[in-house]
Amino acid sequence: MSIFGQTLFGGSRFIRWALSPFILLFGLLIPLLIEQWTPTQIAVMVVLEAMCITLLAGFWLPARLGHWAFRIVTGLVFLFYAGYLVDELTKFKVTGSDGEASPLDALFGFLIIGLPCLWYALLGRFTLQPRETPPEVSESEDDEDDDA
Repeated sequence: MSIFGQTLFGGSRFIRWALSPFILLFGLLIPLLIEQWTPTQIAVMVVLEAMCITLLAGFWLPARLGHWAFRIVTGLVFLFYAGYLVDELTKFKVTGSDGEASPLDALFGFLIIGLPCLWYALLGRFTLQPRETPPEVSESEDDEDDDA
C-alpha cells in the first residue's frame, strides 16, 4: 500500500483518535444544518451518515473488517465524484466563474480523487503493485523445525 494509504487506513492509533471525534461530531451535527428536507437532501444525508459510520467502523473494528469498511467509504467517494461529473456535464456549461463548479473542475476531481478511490475500493490498495504476502511455511518445514 502507498504511504498515504498506509497512514490513513493502516490502523494508526493517532489517526483513529485524532479523526474520530470530528467524524462523530460531523455525523451528529450535519443533519441539523438542513432547513428544508427534500428527497435529494435526504438521500445525500443518508449517504453522508453511512460514510461516517463506515469510516468510524474502519478505525475501530479489527483490521480485517476495518479494511472492508474503508473500501466501502472509498467506493462511496467514487460514486459521489462520478455523480458530480455527470451532473456538471449535463449542464452544458463549459467553464464557471471563480468559485462556481464547472465540468472541468468535475473532471479534475474525478481523475484525481474519484478514480484512485475506485481503485482502492476494488483492489484494496492505491498502488499498482500487489501486496506483499509473507511466504507460507509448508508442513514439511514445520516438522523439520520441531525435530531440531
